[in-house]
Amino acid sequence: MQEYKLQIELRQVGKYDNNDYRLFINDELMLERPWHLPDGYEHQVVHVTCNLAQGGNAIKLQNFDGNLVLGKINIDNKEIKHTNGYFEL
Repeated sequence: MQEYKLQIELRQVGKYDNNDYRLFINDELMLERPWHLPDGYEHQVVHVTCNLAQGGNAIKLQNFDGNLVLGKINIDNKEIKHTNGYFEL
């Protein structure tokens, strides 16, 4: 396991007053929050420092209200390719 700094872009699809969500990394709850995206904004970026293993890892976004989807994911300031949150180190 090694420590990494992640920047995870959460994009809003549609117009919602609230975007309550949970963010999991490798099935571990990292963040649970209500979020109101101000007018004129389309996304937010979440910063997380965590330990990740070499090989497969997954980021899962669970919506309660609204509709957020995963956008770009950067690890240590480098954009990585992911498929629905799954990526390889």
